[in-house]
Amino acid sequence: MTGRGAVAMVGIAGAVVAGVLLLPSPATPGADSLTQGTQGPRHGAGGNSHVGVLVHNVEKACQTPRTPFCALSLAHSPYRPYNTANSAGRVWHHDLLQATCTVANGVTVTDENHKHTSIWIRITHHKEQFWLPGIRVHPDHLTQLTTVLPTCSP
Repeated sequence: MTGRGAVAMVGIAGAVVAGVLLLPSPATPGADSLTQGTQGPRHGAGGNSHVGVLVHNVEKACQTPRTPFCALSLAHSPYRPYNTANSAGRVWHHDLLQATCTVANGVTVTDENHKHTSIWIRITHHKEQFWLPGIRVHPDHLTQLTTVLPTCSP
């Protein structure tokens, strides 16, 4: 591996550990992922850039098993209650999703530790667009996502 390749691998590993992984846009094969992730979304909401985000389950007992009990729901809409009627799919702790934008004024969701947020992240899951409540992302990573991702257009 070349020196440049080793540096790139260390950078990618660091981003995965941090929880936010900047991915190149499918529209620009071979683009530098760091450049695409930091510049692409800022050049217009709804751009083709994606940012990787790791799902975070605050319940320690549910961070390893991939059981139905430990699944977290994605939603069809960030403006409807976060319940089974709005459920669009399941994800588990440390699943890597592709995020495209955020909204700050969705329905407020409270986690099992009684922390809450109204920030939602639009993600791609099985080639469909759904919503992940910001509370299902590590709090430090949510701050990074709201900085890197554009605001979703209405």
